[in-house]
Amino acid sequence: MERDLGSTLLHMTRVRLMHDYPGQISACFDVLTDTELWWRPSEQSNAVANLVLHLSGSNRYHLEQVIGGRDVGRDRAAEFSARDTCSRVELLSTWNTALKVTDEVLAGLDPARLMDTTERTGKVTTYAQILLHVTHHNAVHLGQIVWITKLLHPGALDEIWMKARGG
Repeated sequence: MERDLGSTLLHMTRVRLMHDYPGQISACFDVLTDTELWWRPSEQSNAVANLVLHLSGSNRYHLEQVIGGRDVGRDRAAEFSARDTCSRVELLSTWNTALKVTDEVLAGLDPARLMDTTERTGKVTTYAQILLHVTHHNAVHLGQIVWITKLLHPGALDEIWMKARGG
């Protein structure tokens, strides 16, 4: 299959959101204890658990609701205000549900539709803009998750970027 800009953007979005970023988050989960998932450097900071709840909610909102057209009933404030409110198993279940929905929406998205617009965000936005926002947003919060994990477990995530890519 010949790749054009749209198919390349959609392919790279899927690689990042379904493989790279989840692999790195999984590596962090592998070394963090249940208590450390809710640890925060200060009360004004987010815990890894809050960031995972936030990414789950944000990804579902942008992909399932904005692109897919299904209301997800998101409570953004609750993603950040949560304090040790769910177990590791519940947190992983929330994350895995978001990944499943992400995969479904991206698998069903035709690259020819990337310049389609929607006003579901409150302003006119193309699907391509939404995909770029989602991948960049995930990268920013992934960096915070990795930083917290490295802070709590120095040396535990050496070469995480290469390991998540399998090379």
